[in-house]
Amino acid sequence: MDAVAIVFGRRVRRLRKERGWTQEDLAKVVGMDAKHIGAVERGAKTSSFDAVGRLSRALGVEYYQLFAPENRSTDAIEREIAVMVRDKKRIDVASMQEFLRSLRSALRKLDRGE
Repeated sequence: MDAVAIVFGRRVRRLRKERGWTQEDLAKVVGMDAKHIGAVERGAKTSSFDAVGRLSRALGVEYYQLFAPENRSTDAIEREIAVMVRDKKRIDVASMQEFLRSLRSALRKLDRGE
């Protein structure tokens, strides 16, 4: 199983349980099958950009927070990214620009609900 899918699934499960929802409850809110929700929570299936957007809205978090490991706050991740971006020796500018273009494209897809 993909490590990102496992982290994503664990976050979805924890947030769902914090709200007192069953997999069926979440599935109904986001328009998915409960079995699919179960597979996502186990890390056995990955989600499309559209599904990530629907899940994040239903769970009341920003989409990127679904990808943060449970033992790290998103604030800590954002600070770490800021430090890495400021360290010009560590990151090739061209690679960073390509990464940001990809990230912007993914964000636009999420915003459009694709």
